[in-house]
Amino acid sequence: MKITYILNRKNKSPILKYFFLTLIVLFNTINTLQAQAPVQYRLINADHLQHFKFIDENVVHLQGNVHFFYNEIEFLAEHAEIYESQEYVTLKGNVIIVQDSLRMTSNIAQYYKKSEYLRAEGRVVLTENKDTKILRQSTSNNAMHYRDRGEFILQGNVYAIDFSDSLHARAGYAIYNQQTGYGYLIQRPYIWKAGSDSLALFAEKIEYFEENKKMVASFQVITQNETIKATSDFLIYYIDEGKMIYIGNPKFYSEDGDGNADLITVYLDKKEINEILLDKNCYIKFNSEDSVEKENWVSSDYMTLIYKNKKPSVFNAYENVKSFFLQEPSNNKSLMNNNVEGDKLILHFNSDSQIETLNMENNIKGVYRFDKK
Repeated sequence: MKITYILNRKNKSPILKYFFLTLIVLFNTINTLQAQAPVQYRLINADHLQHFKFIDENVVHLQGNVHFFYNEIEFLAEHAEIYESQEYVTLKGNVIIVQDSLRMTSNIAQYYKKSEYLRAEGRVVLTENKDTKILRQSTSNNAMHYRDRGEFILQGNVYAIDFSDSLHARAGYAIYNQQTGYGYLIQRPYIWKAGSDSLALFAEKIEYFEENKKMVASFQVITQNETIKATSDFLIYYIDEGKMIYIGNPKFYSEDGDGNADLITVYLDKKEINEILLDKNCYIKFNSEDSVEKENWVSSDYMTLIYKNKKPSVFNAYENVKSFFLQEPSNNKSLMNNNVEGDKLILHFNSDSQIETLNMENNIKGVYRFDKK
């Protein structure tokens, strides 16, 4: 048996319209009442409703300005079909799905109530709101939501933004679990922060751990901000602490100096570099005065480089320190060509990032040359 109901859009009595819709749902429920539990959906509006039986399944077809609730989830679309026994819903055309603070829009969607699985396709936009304010938003070609375990999977041209921190992300594939607070990006992911404290992160995989506010980047890692560019095989970023640990052949490059070590740690203060620590097999080279070439170099077991106003301020090298410093001759300066070794080296830089003072301490040896022009 097939029953078709057509609702007139020009009906001037919405109360009468909703009354007939209620009767329709009640009539269908009574006629199909069997051993199964009643279907938990509440119809708000539809311009056209069809109820029919397909094999052993009762199907409700809705068309035109469709609006209904399936348990606590709100659905809106141009077309929808509800499969009562399977507890399965399909939606097409201007789909909107709302649950608590989450809102999803797409071209097509399917919802499987028994497995608590939601899939959306075509221009998917996922928005998290608080009151009237948008906290986070993402777009993708496809999205899946496993409601029972709080997991979201986004595929194809993924773009996400956290408005509270102006943080942006792009990737080919993203996954995030609301219950565990763990998520990751793959397929050419990168994350960047806009503004004066801009920071960009590239890697093959970027993971996020909500519990300790930690981000882990793996393989071909590149970070870039206004001050330096750094590369490594792995990066651990403790966001709240402002600490970035580079592991696996880490290197950094800047206008003022380049360096490498077995382990490099960068400390941030208000998103700006405050200090760089180098541990084991450390090597760094600086600009020579009045030269763009980085001809001054230092090697040691341990180093610290302190920044002030986005420029190097103080440099310390400890244990097995070796160094070379070159000063080109000028009207008031002599040629300085020094190879110096010792236990500790301290450099102070001026506002132009040029070496202002040099102090070597303990077990000093080497060659000092001061040749007048």
